Amino acid sequence: MSQAVHRASWELPPQPSGTTDVSDAASPANAAGRADAADTRPVHAPRIAIIADDEDIGRLLLAESVLARGLTPQAFDNGTAALAAALAAAASGELAIVLLDVDMPGLDGYAVCRRLRAQAQLPAVPIVMVTGHEDSTAVTRAFEAGATDFISKPVNWSLLPRRLEYILRNAAAARALAERVTQVRTLVEAIPDTLWVVAPDGRILWSPNAAGPQVESLAPAEQLPQVLSAIRKTAQDGVQRRLQYRESGTQSYELRFSRREGGDVVVVRQDTSERTAAAERIERLAYFDPLTGLPNRQRCIETAEALFAEADRLRQSVAVVYLDLNSFKRINDAFGHSVGDAVLRTVAARLMHALEQCRRDGAVSSVARFGGDEFVILLRHADVRPLADEVAEACRRAFLNPIAYEGLEFYPAPSIGVAVYPDDGPDVATVLKNADTAMYQAKSGAARSVAIYAPAMSSRLRDWLDLEARLRHAVQQERLALQFQPKFRLRDQRLVGVEALLRWCDAEHGDIPPNRFVEIAEDSGLIIELGSWVIRAVCRQLAAWQARGLALPVAINVSGKQMLHGDVARVVEAEAAAAGIPASLIEIEITESLLIKDSATVREALERLRALGCGIALDDFGTGYSSLAYITRFPPDRLKIDQSFIRQVDQSPRDAAIANAILALAHSLDVIVTAEGVERPGQLEWLRARGCDEVQGFLLSRPLGARQLEQRLLTEAGASPAPASTHAPGS
Repeated sequence: MSQAVHRASWELPPQPSGTTDVSDAASPANAAGRADAADTRPVHAPRIAIIADDEDIGRLLLAESVLARGLTPQAFDNGTAALAAALAAAASGELAIVLLDVDMPGLDGYAVCRRLRAQAQLPAVPIVMVTGHEDSTAVTRAFEAGATDFISKPVNWSLLPRRLEYILRNAAAARALAERVTQVRTLVEAIPDTLWVVAPDGRILWSPNAAGPQVESLAPAEQLPQVLSAIRKTAQDGVQRRLQYRESGTQSYELRFSRREGGDVVVVRQDTSERTAAAERIERLAYFDPLTGLPNRQRCIETAEALFAEADRLRQSVAVVYLDLNSFKRINDAFGHSVGDAVLRTVAARLMHALEQCRRDGAVSSVARFGGDEFVILLRHADVRPLADEVAEACRRAFLNPIAYEGLEFYPAPSIGVAVYPDDGPDVATVLKNADTAMYQAKSGAARSVAIYAPAMSSRLRDWLDLEARLRHAVQQERLALQFQPKFRLRDQRLVGVEALLRWCDAEHGDIPPNRFVEIAEDSGLIIELGSWVIRAVCRQLAAWQARGLALPVAINVSGKQMLHGDVARVVEAEAAAAGIPASLIEIEITESLLIKDSATVREALERLRALGCGIALDDFGTGYSSLAYITRFPPDRLKIDQSFIRQVDQSPRDAAIANAILALAHSLDVIVTAEGVERPGQLEWLRARGCDEVQGFLLSRPLGARQLEQRLLTEAGASPAPASTHAPGS
């Protein structure tokens, strides 16, 4: 509820500059002539889309996406021209959307966005930032500049028209709602509910709505002193006044006081319930998250600014507790957004309960959904650090028990960062950034699940960003390498295929572990480009082997994000054709969590890959959400038993039972089984005795470079099957 509902306004407030004037809509002619048509008159749909991008191909593709949504694009290679065109289109009422590249000569995207938002006629026009930056600072700058949304590069052009459709649909809904609110306000204000003529001493002289009215009929008893005071003052100085009040919870009214000749006062009471409710709905849309009901990012920032100011006045501190859910992306990917939304609602409820458990005298607290799976808790207190520690620990404990939903259990463990004003920054943006940095430290494993900000953390974050930039350059300049892990047919121990393994040796940092740079690629959105590079490199290597008379299937690991958004089938088809090799030499390895998602996108991608002749392997089988339903619905060509079950398969009855079950399941479906991580003869003999088809691991061969593998293939081409390697298991 806005504060205006509670506050009596004795002076007529001035009309805010730069706001839309609704006086025409409130005129008698409009009220009488268009009252019936107000509900059915269509909202005007603007048609012009302004595009600013200094890259020619970017402008062209953005223009094509806009055309696909039925808009007329006007594209520019600089921010100055785009700003002028947007203002002109807005003046004519035809501006539908603005798409801005962040990095441009002259005015950059942030500057253009800020100048557009400064215009009174533009607050409802969606402004979308197109950026290759995905760090929290870039995102924060975009929203602070007034951006509606942002699109990350590389852009998924096939999905962009649909995303634009949603953005435009939301903008149209906002315009429609604003027009409806204006219409309701106009009609309500034009029809008085009750009218009185009152003497300066409060005696009612006349009312057309009631016979013999008493002064008590003007307002509830608790409001009468204010009403009588307003009547006396209006009779004395002739200044019009208004008073708003609530009655019975949902009903709200406005009293208007005007002096007429002779000194009597005309009092008009209007029922403003619908207008007030509409204003509250608009405020809720602007400041509250519709999914969880919590305050949103904008309300959180404004609340933080107010708390910081109060803290300065009271000589207190404000803690920012920044929380992110570690495994939420996997929940969304595996089970869909409806399940993810249910989990988020439960998360919000648990956070509010945790905050209630940490009440302290004199403390002011607030919890908000900052975006996605990120939440922010604000705490103001004289001794705020112990309170922040207590709240962070309560939030951590709140997720020790699983979240149950439709027979499933989820453990969205949080990573929590804490920063304090004014110790950790002079303003809201800095303290939020430092709390986010601390949260990132907790998430990265460099701290426990709760981390308190320290300046050294910013240095570690800079190291992460430096490594991300180096990885991006390595992909663009093709400074990555492939190694190949051989797979052997168990019945005769012949080399029958390999798995491609990506390696990166940085000039300054040396060999970077795959789990580290893959995490960076996933976090930065570089994983799709990285995956495409691997497919291209494998196809080129297959072509080189083919020229030597060698043909060997190569398995490629594909991430969930790449499968869902990277159009893997198109990339495989194009790169195989360019290299002149059959796509049937390529096998695609996916994880169980991606298969269990069972989305139309995944199914279509797998069907297209299989139509190309590619094999489909289910990697790390047994570690995720194994289900007969998903495997039988789309049987893979190969199941790979995860090495965690192979490590003690000849010694642990539990691991042996799991491996036996997987072998029986696969063979019943006529699916090849490959065991990963075979390092000891005992493991090999156990698998051989139970009919496992293939194995890979250090016992038979370590990963090989392309030349080493080629040499081995040429040697084995005329040789009998080689005996098992005597290499000891190693790192």
